[in-house]
Amino acid sequence: MTEPSDGTSAERARPSFLRELPVLLLIALVVAFLLRTFVLQVFFIPSSSMEPTLQVDDRMVVEKVTYHFRDPQHGEVIVFGGASRPEGDEPLATRLQRGAWQFLGVVPISARDYVKRVIGVGGDVVELVDGDVSVNGHTLDEPYVVLGDRDNFGPVTVPDDHYFLLGDNRGNSSDSRRGLGFVARDDVIGRAAIIIWPMSNAGRLTTEALSIPEPAG
Repeated sequence: MTEPSDGTSAERARPSFLRELPVLLLIALVVAFLLRTFVLQVFFIPSSSMEPTLQVDDRMVVEKVTYHFRDPQHGEVIVFGGASRPEGDEPLATRLQRGAWQFLGVVPISARDYVKRVIGVGGDVVELVDGDVSVNGHTLDEPYVVLGDRDNFGPVTVPDDHYFLLGDNRGNSSDSRRGLGFVARDDVIGRAAIIIWPMSNAGRLTTEALSIPEPAG
């Protein structure tokens, strides 16, 4: 004989799950916030300053672990902070929520954060002549620069623990030539790793290893 089914267990489980749901959501937000802060973050690209390497609306993953063990190197694409951020004045819950959305790449890169390519490191002498970039007297081969210009700049010497950064779209980029100046090591957020969206651009990020001679003297 088949005993009648007892729906009371399922009925009891449903309110229990609903009570636990806010806690589960909070845990998910905290985990996303911690991952974004210490491990990786998805950035939404709002401008054309890194075209054609990074297109407007691309989502790229920036990993934050590598630079705990070594410094950024010539040719790497990095994300760094600009002006001081107001996060400390916001409620913790607001920061957690925004961190989760930024981790997922739903909201754009902060207006105070930038993505550029490392051209010069501490001690390097950088100069641009008619758009050609030289570091320590060595003219760079830059296949990632398609949208160039005829800019002249420098020469300048990069201070220790700072970087000279340029956008790949040289004619339309606020970078170390225009407004940003040298970027401090402490302002570096992480290394751009891969493009994950749209699928047509996925994996197309170029982080060229530039061969740079040591500065003279």
